[in-house]
Amino acid sequence: MTALGIDIGGSSVKAASMDSGGRWEVASSTPYATADRAGIRSAIRACIEELEATEPTSVGLCLPGRMNPEGTAIELSVNLPVLNGWEFDDLLGSVFDAVPTRVHIASDALAAGFDYATHAAISGRTAAISLGTGVGLCVLDGDDPVTIGHKGIGHLGLMDMGRIGEVDRVDPSGAVNTLESFVGASSLAPWIGESGLDFTSLTPIDPPMIALVRALRVVHAIYQPDRIVLLGGVGRALRSQLQSIKSLVDDGLTPLACQGWSLESASTTHHAARGAAKLAAQSY
Repeated sequence: MTALGIDIGGSSVKAASMDSGGRWEVASSTPYATADRAGIRSAIRACIEELEATEPTSVGLCLPGRMNPEGTAIELSVNLPVLNGWEFDDLLGSVFDAVPTRVHIASDALAAGFDYATHAAISGRTAAISLGTGVGLCVLDGDDPVTIGHKGIGHLGLMDMGRIGEVDRVDPSGAVNTLESFVGASSLAPWIGESGLDFTSLTPIDPPMIALVRALRVVHAIYQPDRIVLLGGVGRALRSQLQSIKSLVDDGLTPLACQGWSLESASTTHHAARGAAKLAAQSY
């Protein structure tokens, strides 16, 4: 048995395979600046070939955006519009010899949060925030995702932060001063170190830090988590700032928030791919 997870991100594809013994292998595609469908297909195939997972027992697919009512395609992905209207069966059928019979579709935020919660076998409530090209949120009680009815809990990245600094920020959808417009990967260029995602120069008065701290306070107010975890490439790169971020959030934080909460970060950039594989494996 091989469970394969495919994470289509805003800048690359990541994949993870799990065999019957619970052993993991992971792969990442070459980054793409502007992706078209042929490029996405090539990136997925490259990962599958590296993992030698051409005939998986089950496939988990996670990707960003709002799913259509039928659950057959993404109808709106702001950060990766090439996905809009691309039927999941057509996508998967173009990278395998045939459409896999066991497929599970999930949001990237849910998949990443699920992997973090199950890998660490944690208890209590976890708010997992995926920070990459966009921003997503998954809240879990233990390893059980919290939902509103049959739907997720909303898109944290779309939250209006108000103007921070001298000018308004406009995201790719035209929305103004969203959280994504401050902490999405493309917005963080002025604070990225020469060696890549390195935010050691980020200070408490920089707009991305102010926006992130405000967002974490909102998460506390609504969900009262025992821990907040910063996932995704940006979340992992913020490990050097965790103590500073937590101190800023704690300064004047309402006593109604969970006392003794912790702030943690990703241990890998493949949480979403691994979570997608796990969700696919347990669905059958």
